[in-house]
Amino acid sequence: MSNKTVLVSGASGFLGKELISQLLEVRYPTIALTSKPKELREAFRQNTDLTVLNINDWTNRVDDDQNIDVLINCAFPRNSDPEQLAAGLDFTERLVNNAIKTGIMNIINISSQSVYSQKNKSTPDEQTTVAPESLYGLAKYSSEKIVTLISKNSKVNFSNIRLASLTGFDLESRMTNKFVKLAIKGGKVTIDGTGQKVSYLDVKDAVSALILMMNQDSENWRQTYNLGNYHFKSVLEIAETVNDIAERYLLPGLQIELKDGLSDFNNLINSEAFYSDFGWRPKYDIPLMVDELFGYYKNLV
Repeated sequence: MSNKTVLVSGASGFLGKELISQLLEVRYPTIALTSKPKELREAFRQNTDLTVLNINDWTNRVDDDQNIDVLINCAFPRNSDPEQLAAGLDFTERLVNNAIKTGIMNIINISSQSVYSQKNKSTPDEQTTVAPESLYGLAKYSSEKIVTLISKNSKVNFSNIRLASLTGFDLESRMTNKFVKLAIKGGKVTIDGTGQKVSYLDVKDAVSALILMMNQDSENWRQTYNLGNYHFKSVLEIAETVNDIAERYLLPGLQIELKDGLSDFNNLINSEAFYSDFGWRPKYDIPLMVDELFGYYKNLV
C-alpha cells in the first residue's frame, strides 16, 4: 500500500468515521470533510495524519501544493425527506466539481442497494434493472448519474459503490443490534415467517474493501459495483444465533414467538464482480457480528 492522500466527505457519519479510523491506522494522510469539525477533531485529536475541514469551505483551506489522490464520498442524507435529498444532490454536484478542480482524478462514490427493487425475488447484480421504491433510492441513483456524467466529461476515474445494509456497534436500528440488546435483558421478539434472506455487511468489512479498492489501478475500476455480504440468514435464524451466543455469555436470551407471515423478503445483492476484481471476501458473518455486539453491549444495557 502506498501513502495516498485521501479526501473523505461525510466524515462524521457511520461509514465515514470507520473509514477515517482505518485509514489513520495504516498511516494514510487523510482530509476529513464534515459539518461538525469541532466534534470530529475531538474524536481524533491525537492523530497528526488527519486534517479536518468544514465541508462548506474546504476548497479554500486545501494547500495549493497538496496532492489529493482519491475522494471517497460518503456524504448523503440518510432519510427520505425530499428537501434534504435535493440538497444532498446539489452538494454531490458541487463536491465532485470542486474535487476535480483541485486536481483529484479518482472518485469513489457511495451509493446504495436501495436503487434495486425490494420486491425482486432474485439477487440483483450490476446488470439488474434499477427500480428504486423510495425517494431515498431514487436520489441515490440520481447521485450516481451526477458523478458519472461529471467524471466522464472530465476524464476522471470513478466508481459508484452500491452498498448493502451495514451493521456495527452504533447502528441501533439494525435487527442484530436490537436482538442482542433484548437478549441481554431477556426480552421478547415476534417473528413473522421463516423464509426471509437477510444479509448485513459489517462496517469494518465495508471499509477494508474500499481501502483495498483505492489501492488498485483506478483505470480498471468498473463504473458500478455492488458491495455486500454473501452470508445470510432468516430472521428466525438470526434470533436463534443470538440465543446461542447469549447462552455462551450466560445471559437470558430472547423469548421467540413465531407467527405465519411474509417469507419472501430478500435484501441480498450479488457482489461477485467486486469479489473477483479485487480478490476480496467479507470477514464477518452474522454469528461473528452478533458475538462482537454482545461484547460491546453487555456492560452498557
